[in-house]
Amino acid sequence: MKQLLSFALAVALCAPAFAQKMGSSNSNAPTVKQTVMAGDAKMSLDYTSITWAGGATMTAIADKEKGERIRTRVNSQAAEKPLATFSTSVDVTCGDLKLAAGEYQVYFTIDADLAWNLNFKSGDKVMTQKLKLEDSGHESKRLMMCFYAEDNGAGVYLAFGKQSGMLSFAVAKKG
Repeated sequence: MKQLLSFALAVALCAPAFAQKMGSSNSNAPTVKQTVMAGDAKMSLDYTSITWAGGATMTAIADKEKGERIRTRVNSQAAEKPLATFSTSVDVTCGDLKLAAGEYQVYFTIDADLAWNLNFKSGDKVMTQKLKLEDSGHESKRLMMCFYAEDNGAGVYLAFGKQSGMLSFAVAKKG
């Protein structure tokens, strides 16, 4: 009985510390607000510049065989607490997606093939765009999303860890 109580006490003491450690590196994460005006189109991207602290979570996620459980947990937390908002005053396309004018919650997920996805949520509808990420040649300690103007809309350069990629938001053609 004494061993069981000792074990229960140890678990109780370790659980909050683990939870605090996971969230503490992002408790005061900076927020970034960016707006692009392209003709009559106004697009905004607001996000929290998160970090993965010491990288243990990323290492676990990247383990194809053993990382399924943590990927599931991270993906569900991302969906529950999106880290960004994207809004557009006009219909746009982003890769294969057609996004109607409006506001979207944005979050990242990683699938079983270890591919990163960017999810746009409006109401109950979620649209997913696979990200094409490459080795960036440098390491970004925090998520970076640089929103910039393009001829027909806006683009986003995103970097995290040692990977980076680009997305375009093109104003949809009328008619």
